[in-house]
Amino acid sequence: MAISSYGPNRNKTIIYYSIIALIIIAAAGLFFYPFGRKQAVQNTAPVTDTTQQTAKTAKPGKTASVTDANIAASPHVMELLKQAQNDADSGKIIVARNSYNDILNMSPLPDSVREMVKKQMTALADQWLFTKTIQLGDDLCSSYKVQPGDSLAQIAAKCKVPYEFIMRINNIASDKGLRADQVIKIAQGPFHAIIYKSAFTMDLYLQNIYIKSYKIGLGKEGHDTPVGLWRAKVGGKLIKPTWTDPDTGKTYHADDPDYPLGSGWIRLEGTDNRTRGIEGIAIHGTNDESTIGTKSSRGCIRLYNGELKEVYDMFEAGFSELRVVE
Repeated sequence: MAISSYGPNRNKTIIYYSIIALIIIAAAGLFFYPFGRKQAVQNTAPVTDTTQQTAKTAKPGKTASVTDANIAASPHVMELLKQAQNDADSGKIIVARNSYNDILNMSPLPDSVREMVKKQMTALADQWLFTKTIQLGDDLCSSYKVQPGDSLAQIAAKCKVPYEFIMRINNIASDKGLRADQVIKIAQGPFHAIIYKSAFTMDLYLQNIYIKSYKIGLGKEGHDTPVGLWRAKVGGKLIKPTWTDPDTGKTYHADDPDYPLGSGWIRLEGTDNRTRGIEGIAIHGTNDESTIGTKSSRGCIRLYNGELKEVYDMFEAGFSELRVVE
C-alpha cells in the first residue's frame, strides 16, 4: 500500500525536516561569523593605522599648515630661513635682514613663504630702521654729527628722505630742535613702493630692502587706478589741501566735517608711457576707512589715516617712486 502524503505521517515528516534545517543554519552561522568579523576588522585597520601614524608624527602644540608644506617642499629655502632666524635671534639684525630680503627676491617662491618672510622683515625694521639705534653693518643707516648752520631739511635732502622721517627716528619734536655737534641717525633713501591691485596691498621699500605692507583702497569701475610707474611730484605733498570733487563740483576745506581726503595728500606724476599725462592721481587718507580693501576711489590710492601719515613722512617728492601692477 502506498503511504499517504496527508494525515499524521505527513506532519511527522515536516517536523523531522524542519529540525534538520535549523541544525544546518545554526552550523553555517557558527562557521561564517568569525570570517565576516575578521574581514570587517581588516577593512577598518588602515584608518586606525593612519590615525596612529599621524599622532606619532605630529608635533605637540603645532597644527600642520600650508606654510609648513610649502617650506618643506623646498629644503634650500627652509635652510636659508632657518639661518636667517638664527642670525636674528643672535642679534645679527642686518645679516638677517639681508638674508630675508634675498629670499624674498627668489622666484618662484610660495605665497605663504613670501608672507612669512615679510612679517619677519617688518619686525626687524622696528629694530634697524624705526629707532635711534644703528645696527652693526647697516649700509642704509648711519650717524651724522650736526654742523653749525645745518638744518633738518638740508640733512634730509642729502639723504633723499623727508626731514619728517629724520625727526621720527630720532624722536625730534621740532624741525628747529637741532644743535651743533649733536649726533643723529640718518637713513639713505629714497623710499619706494609697489602696489599689487589684485591684493589691495602696497609694499614699501627703502632702496631695495623690503620694509612693510599697507592695505589700500583703489579706483572704482570706470576710474581704475592706472597700472604703471609713478613718482611723488615736487610740490605735491600737502596736509589737507582744499579739494574740489570733479563729479559734483563741491569744494572741500580742511575743517569741513565731511572732508574726504583724510590726513594728507601725496600727488603722483606718471613717468612711463602708460601713466605719463594722467592727472589727479594721488596717495591720500580717507574719511571712510571702511573703503580700504575695496574699489571706491576716483583712481587714487587710499590709506588708513595713521598709515598715510607714516608714508607721508617717508615719500620724498622728486625721488620716491610707486609702481602699480595688476
